[in-house]
Amino acid sequence: MPQLLQKLSVQLFRPMNNSSLVLFRMAFGLLMAAHMLMMISNGQLSRNFIEPPFTFSFIGFEWLQPFPGQGMYIYAWVMIALSALVAAGAWYRLSSFLLAVMWTALYLMQKADYNNHYYLMLLLCWFMCVVPANRRLSVDVSRNPSLASDFCPTWVYALFMVQTAIMYFYAAVSKLDPDWLSGRFIGIMFSRYRSHEYLASLYGSHYFQLFIAYGGIMFDALVVPLLCFKRTRYLALGASVCFHLFNSYTFHIGVFPFLALSLCLFYFSDRLGQWLGRQSSAGRDLQPKQYRYRMFTTILLMLYFLIQLALPLRHHLFPGDVLWTDEGYRLSWKMMLRTKSGQIRFKVVDQASKQIWYDDPLQRLHKTHVMWLAGSPDMIWQYAQRIRKEYARKGFTNVEVYAIGQVSINRRPYRALVDSSIDLGKERWEPFRHSSWIIDAVRK
Repeated sequence: MPQLLQKLSVQLFRPMNNSSLVLFRMAFGLLMAAHMLMMISNGQLSRNFIEPPFTFSFIGFEWLQPFPGQGMYIYAWVMIALSALVAAGAWYRLSSFLLAVMWTALYLMQKADYNNHYYLMLLLCWFMCVVPANRRLSVDVSRNPSLASDFCPTWVYALFMVQTAIMYFYAAVSKLDPDWLSGRFIGIMFSRYRSHEYLASLYGSHYFQLFIAYGGIMFDALVVPLLCFKRTRYLALGASVCFHLFNSYTFHIGVFPFLALSLCLFYFSDRLGQWLGRQSSAGRDLQPKQYRYRMFTTILLMLYFLIQLALPLRHHLFPGDVLWTDEGYRLSWKMMLRTKSGQIRFKVVDQASKQIWYDDPLQRLHKTHVMWLAGSPDMIWQYAQRIRKEYARKGFTNVEVYAIGQVSINRRPYRALVDSSIDLGKERWEPFRHSSWIIDAVRK
């Protein structure tokens, strides 16, 4: 094993032309800026962070709440400015680090609009902090020409390429789901076009829905292998353009399709190097002088990829259908597989006086957030904890909190998701164990 690690570390520090990395830096910065501008213009920032009296932060980060007043707009504009600096390669280390910190905080601050695409953006933000993407075509080089270089270590490309492969692999595996294979979910998503003047008949065709469903599996499973070989690279690029532009038009999923396309840059380093004026890597030596540093970097990369491979599998630690129970759902690349709808209210009982109150989340939150709340057990638990604390502040220190609701997944009949006879206010959250108050359901 030490010999294998040593050989791998040597390969990971071989020089590569950095043209793809530099172009990706520009694309990534511009796409991050575009995403924040879209959040401001389409009301998403206001709806998710400003209007709600509180947000559903990730458990353990409940203290992370939006800034009051116009604070979140200032926050967004600062992120736009930082994204522009990253794109320009200006004060790159500081700007990329601050952008990563701010996007991470925004990501952890609100689960009521969770998206695997945001998780990818979070990972890429931190990638950009550690890679030398400002060594070419950047403001930093114009300020300090000694930074200029046409090369970067191979591990930089491996970081992006392996992460892309993991994302697509699990996206393909996750689609081996009955509702995807039958075309049910695609049919639900296409139903928005049933009154479209030109697309109604095409999108309404079950055969077209099955074509898209199975084409999606094949694309996710094959695109990275095809990008890795020169003979099939342009075929894969053409398929990627068609696939992601179709998704962008049909599903309106923001900047993700263009972000995914920009990741293809790493598979065309030779061609891009020639286009931007490539220099020969002959005689170049990027091996660090300290052997320990090289080995540390290699081991760190291996550990990171092992974690990325393990995270999407953790739902197997819990019984039941992960798309229903949500246990192990996040950070698993389960993209575009379900739609949940539901309704929920909370019953509060004071044990001392036997008084009963009902809390309707619709009185506090936007209906889309209530829909997320109704279908997410962890958010239901968080809301119950919030109610218990609110009543404690009013002097009712011993109340019971029960969640009463029903949920439908992919337009099936409504069923209870949580046990309405269990006092959730006194339950503890178990991140690594199944919560007995979550009721499993078999999809039929």
